[in-house]
Amino acid sequence: MEYVLPIVALLLVLFLVGRGLPLRRWPVLLAGTLAVIVLVVLAERSGYWPTGWRVR
Repeated sequence: MEYVLPIVALLLVLFLVGRGLPLRRWPVLLAGTLAVIVLVVLAERSGYWPTGWRVR
C-alpha cells in the first residue's frame, strides 16, 4: 500500500493536467513528471531530503 497510493495519485494528476493538452504534448508531460520523480528519489536516498517530510 505504501507504493500504490502515490502511483494512483500521480496517474490522477497526470490525467487532470493532461486533459487540456493535445496528444502530441503528452510525451513531454510524462518526461517532465518522471524527471521530477527521479530527482525526488535521488534526493531522498542521498540524504538531502528534509527529515520532517519523510513518511517512515
